[in-house]
Amino acid sequence: MGVSSIFSYLKEFVLLGIFIIILFLIGYFVIYKKVMKGTKTIDNKKMILYGITIVYLVIVFGATFLTRGNAYKEINLHLFSSYREAWNNMTDVLSSNIILRNSILNILLFIPFGFLLPIYSDKLKKFYKVVAIGLAVTLIIEIVQYITNMGIFEIDDVFNNTLGVLIGYCTFMIFNNIIKKENRKYIFAYVLPFVFVIGTLISFNVIYQKQELGNLPLDYTYKINLKDAKIECNVELSKESSSQNIYHTKILTKEETRDIAQKLFEKNGTSINLNMVDLNEEGDNAIYYSKDHKQNIWIDYKGGKYRYNTGSKSGLMIGLSKNQNNEKIEASTQNGIAQEIDTTGIKIQGASREEIEEVLENSGIEVPDNAEFEEKSGTYIFTADMITNGNTVIDGDIRCSYYIDRTIDDISNNLTTYERVKEKEIISEEEAYKQILEGKFKYFSLKLEKIKNLVIENVKLDYVIDTKGYYVPVYVFESNINNKDGEIIIKALN
Repeated sequence: MGVSSIFSYLKEFVLLGIFIIILFLIGYFVIYKKVMKGTKTIDNKKMILYGITIVYLVIVFGATFLTRGNAYKEINLHLFSSYREAWNNMTDVLSSNIILRNSILNILLFIPFGFLLPIYSDKLKKFYKVVAIGLAVTLIIEIVQYITNMGIFEIDDVFNNTLGVLIGYCTFMIFNNIIKKENRKYIFAYVLPFVFVIGTLISFNVIYQKQELGNLPLDYTYKINLKDAKIECNVELSKESSSQNIYHTKILTKEETRDIAQKLFEKNGTSINLNMVDLNEEGDNAIYYSKDHKQNIWIDYKGGKYRYNTGSKSGLMIGLSKNQNNEKIEASTQNGIAQEIDTTGIKIQGASREEIEEVLENSGIEVPDNAEFEEKSGTYIFTADMITNGNTVIDGDIRCSYYIDRTIDDISNNLTTYERVKEKEIISEEEAYKQILEGKFKYFSLKLEKIKNLVIENVKLDYVIDTKGYYVPVYVFESNINNKDGEIIIKALN
């Protein structure tokens, strides 16, 4: 969820809270005071306190339940795994790390809780009472989320929320001690939670900036428990380490992504709609729309890969034996009855490499000379497998659909040009395999089922892009996990 979405939801919850306050005031002044002739009076200070509390509770309820859809029933009891995940996805812009930002938001959400509790009662000015209540409330929220499929029960959420309660309590005690001019010697202790959080954020950023290469989002966040798993390796693993090239790709500016979008739009007879530009506050890509509202391009800042929708309508799929030049063709229904249909949006199968290349080039997309060409179910693919050109390599692919009116759509240009920067020593295949045995890999499973059987069928050296734009070597272990084919990726650099 982006920052703009957060503020949008916050505005809605505040308005809902104000509406509930109005209902409360009507109930108090009209029903209780006028109709029921109630004698108990709520002074102005308490009225303000109750109003703030109501708005805050609505925000908490909305943030923890109303903004979530149904999710898988999962439990993550790996403490600080979200922080390791945030580290793996670290970027040069701290605010663009959505995982770290969510952790911070979980802390901020419960700061008012710790601040408000001591105001209600002197008995709640005890540190352990406030933290205990905060811990109990956040546990209840996590349990309810899990039971109702509204989210994942994560121990890190419990930690972050409780830390927020602690910071809120310490904030109250700092103001309380300053105003009452008592126990000021304890203020330093109350500042420690702030120092911990701010120090952690600064440390994240400083360490990341000082390290030469970036981090790998595919790296593990916690150790997989393989204690009872049956593990087999059906491939001979090399014990020799080696040196491999490290490459780097350019991180595009917003202006450079706009230039790419403008050139592609112009090639296709339109231009950018400047009123519909989304530069994506998460920092991953920029999104541009055409003036005719039919075309859109999603461009990654890292390497300039893009997904381009030209607005062609997908429909039936035919072979080249059909007449391409007519505006109408004959097609068979399921009952075998021939009928005339409009050719708009009909995909072509069996087009030649030369024809697809020509159409792509006419749309402003260049295909590398040595790229391999294939067709899969009506999708045309040009694959560049580390094509070397001097000190650079081109890696990735171009995918598109081709229509009978000689237009293309559903274009994914995943080609990236990398420049060689240096060589680095990598670990051996056997050392990488040992990391698998230790559970140091990322297990992609929606339901996080326990691994019972793990079979390594093959291993190969590949490259992935890190968070600083470096193209670094990894080992890809083609595996069978619980009788399902998959891949385990281990970083090859020491």
